[in-house]
Amino acid sequence: MNVLKILLLVGLFTLSSSIKAQKVKQIDTLSCPITQNDLLLSGKLFASATPILLRVYNEDYEYAVFQLGKRRGSIYLYFKIFTDNVCVKQEQPLELYFKNGEMYILKNTFKVNCDGTAALELSRRDIKKLMSNSINTIKFFTLKKDYEFSPTEVDNQNIRFYLHCLKLYKVRKKK
Repeated sequence: MNVLKILLLVGLFTLSSSIKAQKVKQIDTLSCPITQNDLLLSGKLFASATPILLRVYNEDYEYAVFQLGKRRGSIYLYFKIFTDNVCVKQEQPLELYFKNGEMYILKNTFKVNCDGTAALELSRRDIKKLMSNSINTIKFFTLKKDYEFSPTEVDNQNIRFYLHCLKLYKVRKKK
């Protein structure tokens, strides 16, 4: 009888340790293209996803980058137009038009600049909206000119994937 109890105990121990070994963090199972180095952004560590390059609608040589990143627990959208002297005011809107016809406005929280840069801290509502809809058109308003972009379906899939990865990613502390 004691031998049976010991075998049962050993069997349960072996079974429980194999179950523990099978548990893997969800972020480990994804091949998320999130990078983090020792550079600081306003004195804080940050992680970023692969940038998405967008061409200005009806222009041949004007481009912008749409990049998602994370600082502390917040996810940010960085948007930069690669054209000289593009001045952007604080609170300048970035309008997103979804394929279902809905329009959504994000406001620039970055300070006034003439580098063509906007930084937007995404709320949970913003993230949910971006995850559940495909963007048809992005309109970015500056002081001199309004820019329009048309992301592809691959761009939309990447945006959703990067948001998912960033939600799971923990920004590592400096060593």
